[in-house]
Amino acid sequence: MRYCVKHPSMSHSSLHPNHYSNPDRLARFVPPSLYCWLAPLALTVHIAMHSFLEAAKIAISSIMTHKLRSFLTLLGVIIGVFVVISVATVIEGANVYIKEKIATLGSGVFRIQKASLTGFGDFQKFLDAYRKNPDLTIDDLAGLRAGVTLADQIGAQDGAAQPVKYGNVTLESVGVQGVTPNLITLSNVEVALGRYFSDSDNDNRRDVCFLGSEVAKGLFPSTDPIGREIRVGRTKFMIVGVATELGTVLGFSQDNYVLLPLSTFLKEYGARRSLTFVVRGRSGVDIDKVQDQVRVLLRSRHKLNYNQSDDFSIVSDEETEQLFGSITKVVAGVAFPVVGTSLVIGGIVIMNIMLATVTERTREIGIRKSLGATRRDILIQFLVESSMLSGFGGLIGMLMAIALMTGISKVAPVPVAIPLWAPVIAISASTLVGLFFGIYPANRAAALDPIVALRAD
Repeated sequence: MRYCVKHPSMSHSSLHPNHYSNPDRLARFVPPSLYCWLAPLALTVHIAMHSFLEAAKIAISSIMTHKLRSFLTLLGVIIGVFVVISVATVIEGANVYIKEKIATLGSGVFRIQKASLTGFGDFQKFLDAYRKNPDLTIDDLAGLRAGVTLADQIGAQDGAAQPVKYGNVTLESVGVQGVTPNLITLSNVEVALGRYFSDSDNDNRRDVCFLGSEVAKGLFPSTDPIGREIRVGRTKFMIVGVATELGTVLGFSQDNYVLLPLSTFLKEYGARRSLTFVVRGRSGVDIDKVQDQVRVLLRSRHKLNYNQSDDFSIVSDEETEQLFGSITKVVAGVAFPVVGTSLVIGGIVIMNIMLATVTERTREIGIRKSLGATRRDILIQFLVESSMLSGFGGLIGMLMAIALMTGISKVAPVPVAIPLWAPVIAISASTLVGLFFGIYPANRAAALDPIVALRAD
């Protein structure tokens, strides 16, 4: 038979304010029919919260009393959380950086190359493909433009490193690229001064060039470069335009380049080269269908049988992100087991310290038990203490990692972005480590006989 707690409105006497304040407040908001069900629950929650807060105060007092010992105890947890936050920050930063700075082709755009890296550790496969695959030529470009009906734009480019000179100023190892005039619509290059190439420049193989902002500032720090002639390699070219600044990627400048019309570039450096094609599909057309049409046409031009693999490579932003994603997964796969080992070692140290703490505070446990503390109270006290100890270690490790990685990002080209899950998992994992490794010391403390404990020195 279930007995119901009386609603205060049904009795002339009120419940004791010190022990039943929560049920009393509850009575103001619920009808008598629900009160008998909710009052015991509210009372249980109130008592549990009181026990937890009391245990937390004792735990904080113990930790603050032995600051150095607590810090040394937490070194394993601090190192583990520090590593996991640092690795997660770099990986997340790299993923964001790749999307913003490296994978910049845009939606519906992809490249066709002689060969490309397809995964982490495939460098030898890439070298073999580059030696074996045929060059992609101007004729292939003409064939794609004539046969790929699902493409909106198809451009081409190739490059070489050359010295660039104006007057007495020489810039070494500048990236000189030959590009088709429509490549400006297929890249992130924008015109800051002058103009870009025209079809007429490319068709007539004119000796004109378009400068990256770093080259323009290096050769013309205080004068307008438009219309002036510079020497690229052995040939003079007239400047028709300057690009807006793109910045750096992993510390490498994206503005150290000179663009030439593709036909002019091939005239100057030879036509026996392998080009890179850039293709953009028509609006609303699935990129896979465009790639399939390109693949069928190139395989036909290269006379490949149905059972032969492609002798060219198609690369989109998705493939680029997957490639870098495979690299970051390898880094994570190496780092996170180290983190797990460090947390386990930290947990073992916490367990040893908690066992020592139980021995030191045996008399205190006896006094508490003699005054009415239950086995459950003692168990909660030591579990809360070990969890808070480990949780503080996780918090210290997290703050150290965030401070260090933020500082490094200010002075070095290291991409940093803190994922929201990393601090949550780090603090939760460190707290759970303390909880798990605190079970044995807590049980040992809770099992002490109060009479024997009171006799302890």
